[in-house]
Amino acid sequence: MKRFYHILLFILLASTGAVKAQSCIGPAGQVKWAYWSGFSNTPDMTDLSALEDFPTRPTGSQILGSLRSPINYTDFYVGMIRGFIKVPQTANYIFNLTSDDKGFFYLSTNQSPANKVKRAEVTVYTGVDEYNKEPGQTSASIQLVGGQYYYFEMYNFEGSGGDHMTLSWKKASTPDAPWAIVDFNYIYEYTCGQVCPERGTPCNDGNAATTNDQQDGFCNCVGTYPTANACVGEKGLVEAYYYDDIVGTYVENDLTNSPKFPLLPDRKEKLKGAYGPLPTSPMYINDNYGTLVQGFLTVPVSGNYEFNITGDGQTFFFLSKNDSIEYKQYHQAAVWFGVDETEHSNSSLQNIAATYLEKGKYYYFEFRHKENTWRDHFNLYWKTPFHENRVWKRVPAFYLFDYKCEVSCIAQGTPCNDDNPFTNDDKVNANCECVGTPCSGPDCNDASARYKVYDSCSPTDNLTTLAEAAWVSCGTLKPNPNPARTANKNWIMYDFSSPYKFQDTRVWNYNVTGETNKGFKNVYVDYSLDGTTWQALGGVYTWPQAPGSADYSGFLGPNFNDVKARYVLISAANNWGDATCSGFSKITFNGSLCDIQGTPCDDGDPLTQYDKFDNNCNCRGVNINCATDSLKLDRSPLTDGDFKAIKGIAAQSLVPTTKDITFTAGNSIVLLPGFEVNASAVFTANIADCVQQAFSNNQKQRNATEDKSVTEFSTDSTEAEKLKKIVFRINKPGHVKLKLKDKSENVVVTLIDQYFENLGTQTKLLPTNKLPKGLYWVELEYAGKILKEQLDLTK
Repeated sequence: MKRFYHILLFILLASTGAVKAQSCIGPAGQVKWAYWSGFSNTPDMTDLSALEDFPTRPTGSQILGSLRSPINYTDFYVGMIRGFIKVPQTANYIFNLTSDDKGFFYLSTNQSPANKVKRAEVTVYTGVDEYNKEPGQTSASIQLVGGQYYYFEMYNFEGSGGDHMTLSWKKASTPDAPWAIVDFNYIYEYTCGQVCPERGTPCNDGNAATTNDQQDGFCNCVGTYPTANACVGEKGLVEAYYYDDIVGTYVENDLTNSPKFPLLPDRKEKLKGAYGPLPTSPMYINDNYGTLVQGFLTVPVSGNYEFNITGDGQTFFFLSKNDSIEYKQYHQAAVWFGVDETEHSNSSLQNIAATYLEKGKYYYFEFRHKENTWRDHFNLYWKTPFHENRVWKRVPAFYLFDYKCEVSCIAQGTPCNDDNPFTNDDKVNANCECVGTPCSGPDCNDASARYKVYDSCSPTDNLTTLAEAAWVSCGTLKPNPNPARTANKNWIMYDFSSPYKFQDTRVWNYNVTGETNKGFKNVYVDYSLDGTTWQALGGVYTWPQAPGSADYSGFLGPNFNDVKARYVLISAANNWGDATCSGFSKITFNGSLCDIQGTPCDDGDPLTQYDKFDNNCNCRGVNINCATDSLKLDRSPLTDGDFKAIKGIAAQSLVPTTKDITFTAGNSIVLLPGFEVNASAVFTANIADCVQQAFSNNQKQRNATEDKSVTEFSTDSTEAEKLKKIVFRINKPGHVKLKLKDKSENVVVTLIDQYFENLGTQTKLLPTNKLPKGLYWVELEYAGKILKEQLDLTK
């Protein structure tokens, strides 16, 4: 049972009268050296200030009797000493700083930290007693008044190797005197700053409605508030979902247009807060992926909060005005072209201005991040009413809650980490859970049991160095098939059996270790439809010499720019120095079959039938959109939309006021007892052959007489179990909303809610592992139309 003490506390405070201003001057003859570790490289001041634990909760500390820090203590840390200096008599002093790797010395004009001024700095590491390496080590002459306290701060920023920091001084009146370390005779400890219980310490927040009350480390007792939102999940859990192998730089359209976004990620990772990926994550060194993070933010005290985001590539952040995902765009921030982790002022778009947030409320938030190449990071910072200094701090997991309504499901069998040290071979199961095989003793430390297994057919650009994997031309040679290349004795001709329309190529030159001088250097590329008449593709191409290593990934070769050909001829004018043989290891062609007009084909579009080649090598089909075979609608209110079926529709439904509903079926439309159309609603029923109607509409559209906004969509099964494919086509730019709804028309998940500029067929993958059995609706809203299709998951 919670007990309440705030009334008694008020009485005690009221009886004390005026409270004397706090003095920060502590014991004489000593100062505290504190350090913060855990950086992945040499840190700087912005890295330090972004730490939630700075300046009041260091990694460790020691009491010193002079202004010299411990020497060669550890790596990748920041050390700090702060306190006060007092001299017995007024005089002018000059200070000198030595440090490794970098260092700063600040001295206030009085005992107030607010008036500190940088007096000396080390930008390139010095020796412990190396006083003259750079001019900035030594301060200007500073007058210190006898008996007055002067606040100071010292920092050293350490990468690897030795580390140290020392502040020395001497009187300006004796410039030739040796430097002396500022010692215990003149220093006083700084004793102010927040002194709070450790985070996680049980406490009582005085609210009987909350549970699991804990100290947050900043003198705030924080309980978990009840909520009616079923999507608010576990406290402190922040999960990032990663979508691999998505090229490009943009959240929209590269990430959001990907078929697997947002419901079919490749892996996920638990983060330490609203920032990631972790430095130990495989994603931290990867390229071409996207990230989605969803959750709820809470605050320990009501007040004004500012937010700032940083990220590599493109990063979007959304913060709702409450716990509803519907209002997630109420506050937004964006990084368009990538900034450093602590670069807070690149643009005003990075910021969300001071916003009043209430203790006890949940606020939905979301990250969308697209990583292209180079660095990997996305970060949410805030300025709060409860930190000692109002500076940008990363938002930790303590104030965050998981979003547990996601339907996202990583593919079954994907390697993962179940965070259990007593399991091996962790993989995602059919219920989207990461589960390992129990182990004990030495078995848990068996490296082979934790070996990441790759599909034997998984694609790679790397090429072996074996000669058997390469092509080479030596000795007596046949004449070149192209009479114009008779001087080029080393050649290879590809016969693709049928005409193809070719685009780009990729080439791997001769990659056998120690023999890469056999590789083609100056190259001619010719093409032909009949093998007799040849045309040159461009001029002379220069192919770079291969490195002869197993990580060789080749280079972009010639681009055919949709040239039609059956034969491709590659001839070497010379090689990289070998006198007898020439060759290369591998070439790949990106091409599409180009058969004669009228030949049946597959255009790869699931929304078409009767696919055939036209006279421009284009495989085209007729747009067919007939939805399901038969449709049964129970006694439920319908929302706007066009309901289609190949054969029949039977309905007991209610058409509410102001709704616009259309039924279209090929054989029958049966309105069962209970079907009702309210006043002001519009209901239309059409008996029409869906296939013939679609074919007719397609011809009209090709003749530019049909509305160009008309779209089609369907849901299909895939080869993978419990995975549906939603396919739709848009014919002009517009805002698209694609939602999955339950039987009662409640939104289960929003797959798309954005403006589309890329036209044509779009695909979204829908894993059904986490969906309870039942009937669902897939609803597409676009260009003023609402299309629906029923999704039957009852089996």
